[in-house]
Amino acid sequence: MKFTDLNPKREIGAHSLLVELGEFRLLVDGGMSPKDMGRAALPDYTRIRPNSIDLILVTHCHLDHIGSLPCIHRDQPSARVLITPSSKEILPVMLQNSHTVMLRQRDEHGVEDYPLFSRSEVDAVVDDLFPMHYGRAREFLKNNDRLRITFYPAGHVLGAASVLIEHRGKKYFFTGDILFRRQHTLIGAQIPSMQVDVLVMETTRGTAEHAEGFSYEGELEELFSLIGTTLRSGGSCLLPVFALGRMQEMVTLVHEARRQHLLPKSFPIYCSGLGLAIVDVFDKIYRSSRHHGVGFCAENPITIAGMRQDLKNPLAPLKEPNFHRRVLQSLKVRPLPFNRLCPGRDFREPSLFITSSGMLVENTPAYQVASCLLPHGRNLVAFTGFCDEDTPGGDLLTKQRGDTFTFASLKFSTTIGADVRRFDVSGHADREDLVNLAYQMQPSTIILSHGDLDARDWFLSALSKATPAAKIYNPEPQEIYQL
Repeated sequence: MKFTDLNPKREIGAHSLLVELGEFRLLVDGGMSPKDMGRAALPDYTRIRPNSIDLILVTHCHLDHIGSLPCIHRDQPSARVLITPSSKEILPVMLQNSHTVMLRQRDEHGVEDYPLFSRSEVDAVVDDLFPMHYGRAREFLKNNDRLRITFYPAGHVLGAASVLIEHRGKKYFFTGDILFRRQHTLIGAQIPSMQVDVLVMETTRGTAEHAEGFSYEGELEELFSLIGTTLRSGGSCLLPVFALGRMQEMVTLVHEARRQHLLPKSFPIYCSGLGLAIVDVFDKIYRSSRHHGVGFCAENPITIAGMRQDLKNPLAPLKEPNFHRRVLQSLKVRPLPFNRLCPGRDFREPSLFITSSGMLVENTPAYQVASCLLPHGRNLVAFTGFCDEDTPGGDLLTKQRGDTFTFASLKFSTTIGADVRRFDVSGHADREDLVNLAYQMQPSTIILSHGDLDARDWFLSALSKATPAAKIYNPEPQEIYQL
């Protein structure tokens, strides 16, 4: 196996892995950096010859994993794109929205490269999507060589997959972005018990350390208790979320928290943009959930500590994972009133905003709402997912009340008055769970990916102790590794 990480930076961003096995050349994902613009946001595809890729494997539909697919597909039109049925429904919505955003950013920031792809090129990708149902292996042949590929549920977001590749008697397992804990809208990862030769694993949460006694449900209970207190005290709350997965999960949790009397009976709830479009896709998928494999369970699955949850907690996911648009109807969710968004001007009526982007990227709905709420002490801004330190959200989390924060694209600076918190309810697996996975799979080789330098350093140390017989690689961008 030859392995090359095409992300030009050793960080979370433009995720794309080049894998060469015998006669086959594969790409695992084709992402785009959420914090860079223009061609700087792309993986380095320059070393890949046109029409040289056989298969492109899509692990899930966040843009850091699919954002550059139309760009690479342009040069690899004969490559078959393997994807789960749920992700097949989600992908065109995500990419068409990305095209629209690039058009806006071209005008706002003068990015000459934008858009990096056309709507017709998105359609071309969609035409070449090949559905991979969970647990159903597919064989691919080329010049008397063969591959066997199986997708398994990875948790994280709807449609996410971990990937097993079998070639010439060896097993190569790619975790993708993975979550073992069950959510209200999704079961956790379902990975069959197996030993593999090579394990390629995400390292997103390598620096995230839990306090003793931490539980996910307890963290959620604290979050919704604070939201309830804020609303009852006359303040408004902003939950910056990722449009895919986190918005739908948070809306469901708000519905459950209100049912459990953790929130006031009535208050305005606002959502916006791409997340609402994804709501429609989720609704469609869950109406035919069997076809999409939403409830797939692996036989003899690996058991990870992170699968254990506090089922006595009022916010524990006790029912079968589900999502329907009627949840928004029950909550009377309203579209964001953009005409009322003026930096520094607070909302008179206590309200809850569940809007993207989760990292307060400039000129997104969450960024605009934050500019209204942040100056005022009665309000709350609560982050619930990963937030890159180089984004406005990451910058805000380093500051204290009384510090100055600048909304650069809005040309607005303010003293921070609102309560700004971070709650550890990420859609990524805890670092200890991934180390446990590696220990159970007993690979001879481990490759670290999709994580910042400090996160990878923690995994290097922890995995060296947990799997001392394994050779561990922390690959340099663009360097070819012969395994």
